[in-house]
Amino acid sequence: MPTQVQQPVVQPTVSQLTGLVMDTANRSVAGAGVEVLSGPQAGTSTTSDSAGKFSLTGIFDGTTRFRVSKEGYAAATQAINVAPAYGVSILFVMEALAAPVNIAGDYTLTFIADSACADQLPSEMRTRTYPATIVPQHPLNRPGNTRFAAMLSGPSFDSYYHMMSIAVAGDYLSFDLSDNYLLEEVADEAYFAIGGVGGGSAGTSGASTISASFQGTFDYCVMKSELEDGSHYNCTPDVAVVHAQCAAKNHRLILTRR
Repeated sequence: MPTQVQQPVVQPTVSQLTGLVMDTANRSVAGAGVEVLSGPQAGTSTTSDSAGKFSLTGIFDGTTRFRVSKEGYAAATQAINVAPAYGVSILFVMEALAAPVNIAGDYTLTFIADSACADQLPSEMRTRTYPATIVPQHPLNRPGNTRFAAMLSGPSFDSYYHMMSIAVAGDYLSFDLSDNYLLEEVADEAYFAIGGVGGGSAGTSGASTISASFQGTFDYCVMKSELEDGSHYNCTPDVAVVHAQCAAKNHRLILTRR
């Protein structure tokens, strides 16, 4: 039987590459240098724009290595996953040289509505306070102490919609309720939901109080019937008896250690 010769794997190539540079708190990093380390375009470089975006033109495949660097951050090196049918992009997540603050622990979490909401929400819905425990998360390809989750507790909370994601870079915290909101049953068939994003400085590890801006929506709804636990919240006219909502940019979020 003739010996079969194994053919080398042919790497798919692309001629246009786009990318994004962010820090571990999900903020865009402007002015980061991006350099091609290998392949035909080795030595080619560019700089991320004010939104952290960049693009490169040339021949790139799955073996091409790239390096990103900026003062105040650890340099990072990685390759791309080439799938020409879907276009090609690369995400760099840069780790700040300043050690991330450790915010794990027990807190009281308070949301305060923007003053612009005074005539849009019931007074008792403009300030909400909850017990919360912040625990570390360990996603792949993220340094330690840069991902946390605030787990809110209490019988009024939905069993699914009771967690807020927190990302950390140095002493800066990003709060994320953009994908999943908080949902509280405030009375029989009455619900309160908060969604949005926020951010601010935590000061030093172990700080007793953390205050941050929060941009998003406070939503109060009295429904015609009880919402099943874990169900998607949507206060549409066909299900609502009362609906009050305020979307604003200057809500506040305050964490106080217990």
